[in-house]
Amino acid sequence: MEEDTSVKLISLSDLLHRSRPLTGASFLPAGHHIPHLTPQKDTPHSSYPQTLNNSKILKPLHHPALLIGTLTLTTPSCSCSNSTCLKFSDHSAAVCCDVLDLDLRIIGQSIRVLAWNFLPAKPHGGYLEIIRWNLNQIDQFQKISIPNFNAFYLNSAFPTYEDNIIPRHLLHGLLESVSPVTNVPCTATKTGTKNLNGFLAEITVCECELCSSRDRVNLIQHLTGEHNKDHIFSKSKTLYFCGPASIWYAAISRLVGGVVSISGMKKKMVFLGEGKSLMMYVSTEKAIIHLPTPASKTAISQKGLCSVYTGSVTGSYMQGMVVELDRKVLLLVTDNQLSMPHGLRIGAIVTVRNFHVEDPKFAWTKAVIFGSCYKTSIRVNVFSPIESGCYQVLQSRSLLRKFIESLQFSARLWVLLVVSSLRKKFAGVLSEMEILGSKHTEGLVQKYSSSCLPLSVFRFRHGVLSEYCLHDLCGYGKEIDYNFPKLVVPISNLIGQCEDMFIKSLQDMNHRYSNIVCGGKSHEQPIRKILKSEDMHVVLLGNLRISEYSGKLQLTDSTGSIDVVIPDLPSVWSIKDIYEINDFSVVMEGFPRHLEHLELLNNEPFACGNIFNHFHLSGRKKVNIYVHCYMKDAKSRNHILYPSVDMEESLKELASGLFHLLLLVHKFPAQQKFPGDYAVQNNSSIYAEAIILPWNLVLHNKEIDLIESYDGSNLSDRLKCSSGDKKQCDLTCLHEFPCTIDFRVYSHKSMVNSGNLLNCTTSAKKVLLEFKSDSFLKFESLRIGGYYLIKHHYSGMVCTAKDSDKVIVNSKSHFWNVSFSADEAGPTTARSIDECSDICRDIYLHLSPDHLSFLEVKLRELKQDLIQPTNTIKVKSSSTPSGAFGVNLPTGDLLYVQGRVATVHRFDQSRLFTRSSHQMFHGAHHHIVPGVTNNVCIHVLVDHNIVKIYSSLSEHSYPTGFGPGVKANFHRVLLTAEGGVLKLTPASFIEINSIIVDDNQHSNERDITSVVGTTTSLFTGPAALISEMLHCSDHKKMRLHCKVVSVYVLVVEKNSDFLQFPLAGFIMDDGSSTCCCWTDDETAATLLGSHEWSPHKRSKTCLHKSNKRYTMSRLSDILNQHGTIVIMNHGSVSDSSCLDAAVSVDSDSVLKESDEQFLKSLILQACSSNSWNVVGSVLDSGALNQIEGQLQRLDMMMLPLVNIWASEVSHIDALNEGRSILQELLKSE
Repeated sequence: MEEDTSVKLISLSDLLHRSRPLTGASFLPAGHHIPHLTPQKDTPHSSYPQTLNNSKILKPLHHPALLIGTLTLTTPSCSCSNSTCLKFSDHSAAVCCDVLDLDLRIIGQSIRVLAWNFLPAKPHGGYLEIIRWNLNQIDQFQKISIPNFNAFYLNSAFPTYEDNIIPRHLLHGLLESVSPVTNVPCTATKTGTKNLNGFLAEITVCECELCSSRDRVNLIQHLTGEHNKDHIFSKSKTLYFCGPASIWYAAISRLVGGVVSISGMKKKMVFLGEGKSLMMYVSTEKAIIHLPTPASKTAISQKGLCSVYTGSVTGSYMQGMVVELDRKVLLLVTDNQLSMPHGLRIGAIVTVRNFHVEDPKFAWTKAVIFGSCYKTSIRVNVFSPIESGCYQVLQSRSLLRKFIESLQFSARLWVLLVVSSLRKKFAGVLSEMEILGSKHTEGLVQKYSSSCLPLSVFRFRHGVLSEYCLHDLCGYGKEIDYNFPKLVVPISNLIGQCEDMFIKSLQDMNHRYSNIVCGGKSHEQPIRKILKSEDMHVVLLGNLRISEYSGKLQLTDSTGSIDVVIPDLPSVWSIKDIYEINDFSVVMEGFPRHLEHLELLNNEPFACGNIFNHFHLSGRKKVNIYVHCYMKDAKSRNHILYPSVDMEESLKELASGLFHLLLLVHKFPAQQKFPGDYAVQNNSSIYAEAIILPWNLVLHNKEIDLIESYDGSNLSDRLKCSSGDKKQCDLTCLHEFPCTIDFRVYSHKSMVNSGNLLNCTTSAKKVLLEFKSDSFLKFESLRIGGYYLIKHHYSGMVCTAKDSDKVIVNSKSHFWNVSFSADEAGPTTARSIDECSDICRDIYLHLSPDHLSFLEVKLRELKQDLIQPTNTIKVKSSSTPSGAFGVNLPTGDLLYVQGRVATVHRFDQSRLFTRSSHQMFHGAHHHIVPGVTNNVCIHVLVDHNIVKIYSSLSEHSYPTGFGPGVKANFHRVLLTAEGGVLKLTPASFIEINSIIVDDNQHSNERDITSVVGTTTSLFTGPAALISEMLHCSDHKKMRLHCKVVSVYVLVVEKNSDFLQFPLAGFIMDDGSSTCCCWTDDETAATLLGSHEWSPHKRSKTCLHKSNKRYTMSRLSDILNQHGTIVIMNHGSVSDSSCLDAAVSVDSDSVLKESDEQFLKSLILQACSSNSWNVVGSVLDSGALNQIEGQLQRLDMMMLPLVNIWASEVSHIDALNEGRSILQELLKSE
């Protein structure tokens, strides 16, 4: 279908009726020059905005269309309040408009608009951009043209033309700037003060002999002549166009930067206030503006050039208060009285004059600010071709807008970023009025910003007249040296930034990753990157909640959520509170094979444009990311919105009454779910075990004192104890101790009270606490081993509970963590008698030293059920039928393990060594819970020794942040009765004490502890000599100190990329006798030193790294060529110098002599190593028969030596060995 190329007339009413963006510029005649949307030559580094590629282009009509109408100036009665607008009207309607390269001679004339853009706009209907035009009558200009000059009276919206005007008080010069139109009291009449609209202008005139001449006729001839000489414009004059002349603002403002001639002005002294006045030229009824003919050209030379910048508009944010130019400059248009053209749209090319350049020196991003003032003007050079909304003047005069206008430019930008962040963070949570405020009420943004900004960024505003005339004296352009507050970042932007930095760090590592060898298999280790808040210069603001999917604690806002680890999470916290976290670390972890294909983002999430816009995450899920912080470094911001309301309920409940004391014994992890299930459901529960102690606290209902927190006063001196009020509960007590109680429920307030601690005659009760889904937040804040107070109620959960009862905890139940102290100097130095030193205390209870000692003894007696590091609890054999779980649960002891996690890796249960008495898992290779396949091996550093803990639990059983570098408490870990293996069960619980937040520290510790064979096990057994093991018949584990003197047999295979040792026998000697030590893959690799052969492990020195890489590469090549390698010793088994090693391979190829010498060197290297700690036991008959069968297939026989199975080996630590010997000697005495 061919388009109709005939020109059609279209009316404004038709465009308004269509009510959609349209363009009539697609049918310009051939040869017509259309400016390209690229910046001018003065901005060579600018680029057209990339965002425009995805924007909609203005839809054209299917035929050429023109408009015919009249172009006029706007009057105060017009519907549009933008004083920069012109008006275009035809017989049907009128709209705002702008004209490229405006010629003032067409004002008031009928014109034909040949090329145009139209955009609907409220409330005035629409906005027309006139690209090309001509007069409606061809000869019209010939009728009104003046040979030498055109003159326009400024007292009317319809210009008049007069020939041969003799100007009076002629001002000829360069128009530097114009001010906004403002309403000021100008004249006084009998009826009062008359307010007039008006605007100021600054013109720089020439002081040459011609321009100073009184012969105005000669002056006109020279100014309009073709041979006009050059002028130097250097002297500034101020003009004031008031009254009827103010309607010419739209025309005169478009002449900024050009030469103009104005006459008919009258000198007047204008009072500016505060004793300051200025002589200026004020318009009269005879004021005229003169336009030179097109043939007249004046060379412009100027002193003190104004700032000029030409670029493309790449973004418009915050209702036009921030305009982005060339994706690198932010133009601030925050003053309410500034009027900017509607054509200031995304995609347009504009020229900005008279602005203030500032470098905000933001630590989180780079930005350049163009601060607009009352002298700033913007001219549109090329209209935008895309469907971007036209610029609307924001007329809001809220308290927030006035607050922003009172700030220095960099501070204005920071507040606007806060506005954008808080609106996105709390959308749907807080109303717009609560966030932004109103004309009479401050909102969250203003209150938060006021608390962060220093007084030095505020400046007093003087009004348009004073600030324009006394520009330099009003504080413009003065940069203030101070540290800006941190960026309030939405969580989605934080995650995007951290992931981007993590991927970039992986690229910088150049694929140098760390592996670990465990069980004869190499395991890939996750890469960790830690970013600290002081390096990112951001602050987190949001709510805390329990995730419905994972059941873990998260910091959340409306843009997203992130897991958070808070070791000192207080007992009193609310999902309604807004928390500000200033000091934190973001920890990111991921496996290299999952991350190598990820690409960097195209933009910076912390860039101002992405804070103003809605930043969308790329959907990466390969990076495990969480925040680690302490509540002592955070504060609740709820008092900004609701002063004192959030603490009234807790303070009221703590004012008086009876409280029961509880000891939390254990917490059970969330029940394991099938994949895709929610961890937190309406009918789900989490359990904890507690002991109700026979101790109660009575608070007196008098002498309550609210004080400011931590004022250094002696708490015991404030209040004196009095007898307790026991009316609430009939209790019989053995002892009654007066005490002083300091409530630190909130960081900025505290309450001091007096009371009595009662030792009751009732016995302690052990209860099971059941937390429903609405009270999971209370479960999260409880710590094992902590003491808690619960308010007494007759029908409450504590008073009605019996021993071993299950008690339901609801959302209204309160747990307050309590600390006991005999130090009367204050809680900062209080001595706590529980084990949870990092808990954030809610209540400090001060007793006398004697009473505290008595309490400590009594509580220690009651803590028998709490598993301590030195205590074990026997677990009876499970009687659960196999049909219930599909397996028989193992038996053993429950232990408490505390240490630093060195590494965590997956393991294959089927690869674990299973010899009769050396089975690592009892029975077949079943899982503890059916369907759970996440088998992991956890290496924990305990007192300089590595302890392995095996687990088959689901990922929801592990706390957030669990991994290498974590100091953790493992509660109720099962030590199996057979094999002595540590295992996590569904009842085990892991608590994180701290996380290494220093990358260097974590890297160093990983280098020390990641090698499995360099440390010993916690369960080493007693020390013994090899000669003594000849008489051991109970197969008990013993600890030997010995050396490798020879290798009897060694079988080496390769499975994928990993080495395996199906059979390995080492001859060990400790001076008393010699034994044959049989090992598994991992132990053999350790004795041979092959745990250091990982090709990905980073080394401390280049030499070692090169040697290891060569060894691994050469051995791998030999195995690839020959398959299995067998090394048998036919020489002396007690002297390595008499080694007669025979090397055979499982292939038809002949082994090279150099390869054979290389393999023999590995054996010699093992014999030349230092002494070892070997933990093992004598092989039983069944294991001996299995090994003998394998030797017979190799035509070898069992040696007449003690045969030992080595479960673990490690290098001897002389310092630890000395300590152990000393301790044993001291015990023997």
